[in-house]
Amino acid sequence: MSFATQMRNAFKALASPKVNAPAFDAVTFDSAVMNTYGRFPLALERGQGCRVWDTDGQEYLDFVAGIATCTLGHGHPALVEAVTQQMQKLHHVSNLYYILEQGQLAQWLTQHSCADKAFFCNSGAEANEAAIKLARKYAHVKRDIEHPFILTAYAIFHGLTLATVTATGQP
Repeated sequence: MSFATQMRNAFKALASPKVNAPAFDAVTFDSAVMNTYGRFPLALERGQGCRVWDTDGQEYLDFVAGIATCTLGHGHPALVEAVTQQMQKLHHVSNLYYILEQGQLAQWLTQHSCADKAFFCNSGAEANEAAIKLARKYAHVKRDIEHPFILTAYAIFHGLTLATVTATGQP
């Protein structure tokens, strides 16, 4: 069986309704996933708008929103349609290429904000790293500050990169 066929079958299995699916097992999960977060004893299974349901069918309001990365909610028909249309065209394109929609979004952002240009990245970690680099560059170039420093808050999560872990303020 080809790799493409294996991946197609795996995605079909993930997308199909789970009839008699095995109950969630945190021990099995923890044996395979690195313990980088203090997880809540809750296994989320689906969402709709700002509501999520766990594997036991209990409903919750999602005030975390993927730690502010999924603030558009879960399963909204317009979002599902937009993502589906995009996935049928291109899934992910490297910033090594010109991307028409990226340029259009950048123009809209710069016209509706104080920014001169937009920076696109794939994660909050990249965004935070870029913010640190841009702040340091601004301090060097525009303010002539030889050794700039950046203030961060204590007991706050800034990311998992070396720079952002250092910025958390706690050991």
